[in-house]
Amino acid sequence: MKRLVVAALAVASLVLVPGCGGDERPPPAAPRRAAVAQWQDAFDGTPELLVVVRPQAIKRDGVYGNLFGVAVRGALARAPLSGTSALEVLEASEEVLVAVHKDGGGAEDAAIVFRGVAASLDPGKLVDAGGKSLLRPLEQRGAVPEYVPAVVGPGARDVSVFVLPDRTWVDATGGARARGRQAFATPTGRPAPKLDDKALAVARFGPEILARPRTEKSPILGPLTRKLSSATILLDPARAGVRLVLAYGDDDATAYAEMQVKRIADGLAQSNPKRFGWLTEAKIARGVNAVTVTLPVPPRLLEELPSASPSDLGI
Repeated sequence: MKRLVVAALAVASLVLVPGCGGDERPPPAAPRRAAVAQWQDAFDGTPELLVVVRPQAIKRDGVYGNLFGVAVRGALARAPLSGTSALEVLEASEEVLVAVHKDGGGAEDAAIVFRGVAASLDPGKLVDAGGKSLLRPLEQRGAVPEYVPAVVGPGARDVSVFVLPDRTWVDATGGARARGRQAFATPTGRPAPKLDDKALAVARFGPEILARPRTEKSPILGPLTRKLSSATILLDPARAGVRLVLAYGDDDATAYAEMQVKRIADGLAQSNPKRFGWLTEAKIARGVNAVTVTLPVPPRLLEELPSASPSDLGI
């Protein structure tokens, strides 16, 4: 037994004590992973308008699932590119993002991002309602395939569809198209905007969109928009309701906005209890430079949404 203890101590000394027979070289550095093209590389920063919809989660939702199906089919039926395959891309995606950005000169560019597209779908096989091809591939320029409209001429869309890794498609126009073409070829690993991953849908508005002289002069909305850095609307699953997150640049503006939100909710509820009485159940909370308003879904909507029809939406 004593010999076993001595042997164990000897082995431990070789491992733990430097200069006693062990390998003194540092462990090899982990291999550096190459940056992979990501949709956010098409923008210089967070887009001024960013809307995120999660089709699969919404379709499974007992409150909003039916309404989502009715709205999507109605919208695509009226769109000029309304082929069956276009509908499949939207409904077969895990997440759809609409991003709009304005550069310093006021020019606008945008992108529609489809994430988690069904592996069986091919952009080269998308067709319109008449069965004609929508896209054609450009000559391969790099690791990211690029497709452009098959029909060129008056009225043709000036867009490109990039097929990124992880079944992500980016339909980009304007500056997003040019930046994406360059950035996807040499990705830098830009981080994606942080968004609530449990919400069914998210809409974030940046200061460029929120800054409106008429709004700032309003005695009701003015206190909310001054020093407002972003406003985010989130649709939570089932009966959890809707959240409005107002982010500010300092604590004083946040505290003042909190009081104003309470005034607005109380004023509407008292002025028309039948229509706005449900606002008395709103939960208003102030965090670090942000005010969060959680609004319940009105009981009437909870009853009507699951059975909504195309006629209810004017389709």
